[in-house]
Amino acid sequence: MSKSHRGAGIRKEPNRTRGKCPVCGATQVKLLYEQDVNGTKVKVCKVCKAHQKNLARVAAKEAKKAAPAPAAEEAQA
Repeated sequence: MSKSHRGAGIRKEPNRTRGKCPVCGATQVKLLYEQDVNGTKVKVCKVCKAHQKNLARVAAKEAKKAAPAPAAEEAQA
């Protein structure tokens, strides 16, 4: 598997992709991951990317739990 977020692939980027994360405010971290934050695409750090992914997973789980399954309702009737 290629490692696109390491050395040679990021040397073309300004400051080697290092900067301040717009979400958490951490400075001098690699901003490699493009995420949709408040309707705009921004590059965020690895920690913020994982946090947003976990929030989406939890929201999907709650939505699935809240919506009753249509096949289960038909079987009970």
